[in-house]
Amino acid sequence: MKKDIVKYIKDATSNSQDIVYRKIEILGNKFDVIFNEAVADSSTVSDFVIRSIENSIINKSKENNNEVKIISKNHNINNLSNLLENELFVSKVKKIDILKDDLFYYIYSGFTLIVTDDSIIAVETKADLNRGIDEPKSEASIKGPKDCFIENYMKNIGLIRKRIKTEKLKIDENLVGRRSKSKVGVMYICDIAKPEIVKDIEEKIKKIDIDAILDSNAIREILISGGDTTVFPTVISTERPDNVCHYLLQGRVAVIVENSPFVLIFPAFISDFFKHVEDYYQKNNAVIFTRMLRYIAFAITLLMPAIYVALTTFNQEAIPTDLLVSFAVQRDGVPAPAFIEALVMILSFEILREGDFRVPSLAGSTLSIVGALILGEAAVSAGIVSPIMIIVVATTTISGLIFSDINMVNALRTWRIIFLIFASCAGLIGIVVAFIIFIFKIVSINIENMPYTYPFAPVDVTLLNTDTLNRKNTSDLKTRMKILTNNITKYR
Repeated sequence: MKKDIVKYIKDATSNSQDIVYRKIEILGNKFDVIFNEAVADSSTVSDFVIRSIENSIINKSKENNNEVKIISKNHNINNLSNLLENELFVSKVKKIDILKDDLFYYIYSGFTLIVTDDSIIAVETKADLNRGIDEPKSEASIKGPKDCFIENYMKNIGLIRKRIKTEKLKIDENLVGRRSKSKVGVMYICDIAKPEIVKDIEEKIKKIDIDAILDSNAIREILISGGDTTVFPTVISTERPDNVCHYLLQGRVAVIVENSPFVLIFPAFISDFFKHVEDYYQKNNAVIFTRMLRYIAFAITLLMPAIYVALTTFNQEAIPTDLLVSFAVQRDGVPAPAFIEALVMILSFEILREGDFRVPSLAGSTLSIVGALILGEAAVSAGIVSPIMIIVVATTTISGLIFSDINMVNALRTWRIIFLIFASCAGLIGIVVAFIIFIFKIVSINIENMPYTYPFAPVDVTLLNTDTLNRKNTSDLKTRMKILTNNITKYR
């Protein structure tokens, strides 16, 4: 069997140079050791696994001889595989059935294969290929915890479990991807989350059939957002463990993907993107003001360029005379209509922001600031755009920075252009028409038969007053969202 297995692995991997094969003989007991040195810790294999096997064989031989003297160099043990399986003190030891188990999954997951005459034993010897737990980068933590998820699947689960220490916190695991065989875990609190939501997510995960899952966003696109034409995010993606725990306690479901530092939260409503976990670390009256600012910023970044174009192109009578004169003076000499002017400036700012994302962080902010200043000043001096347009587009861009979720930012970017096009065609009436289409589009989104606009539509006055527009003291938040769970009352 040993010879066949070794030959099979060599042939299947084209004798890959990063797979190590060692023939070991201890007291006449022969076995092969196979591991991938790129993902396994070589020192653990040699200093711990092989030495442990040697000690186990020697001790077993002593027991069989019933003596404590030097053992003969030729003392075969009848059932070597059982000895290895039962006496190796490592975190994971598994006897492999070659008809059911994938040898290569274990080899490329950092396991060491011990091949005897009658069996194969897989011993976990993973190398540490992960970065340390650091502060969150995309979601700044001001007063909250400073740890964030990394690319290590088990450590990410540990960051959640150290916050929620209950046996009701469950995780169901699947291997997804024909070639990547990535672990995808569905985590939920079984007495809070609705079973039908959990079951639906797990069934969709099991149906995924692609080559590889390289990041959690692949799960978002294929599993949860698949077939959904809306540009608005229906899933929360976060790198903060405290944020995940907050949503789990509401009855939501977390999807953890191996090799991804972002965890997906399902389902998400549009109101969730106006709230932040740090709202619960501050005084409630300060949070009310902050949340109102977010809604105002949402309206500004969505509508401001469109309103400016509508007022200056079609509806000048709606502008006070002095302000209209000021606008006319500033636009004097600008060759392009307001719509083209706004579109060019929006695209310029978006290019600068995209460049800021791609350039190394040490130079990115400086380049984008200098670029914006130089381009803006040069454009005004050359008479290509008016100063007021620079103010409008800059205010719009700054307002959009309040939203950290890149999918929400992209949705706002898309609808900003749509509103701008309608405003350039029909002025304020066009904005009203676009707004009606926008509302219809938002209210038509359903997640697991739950309205995306909850608690605004259908209206839940209690939730609006306690934890949406308003925020009560933490001691007063004694109920969960009834749409997410049957276990409404907290502390139960």
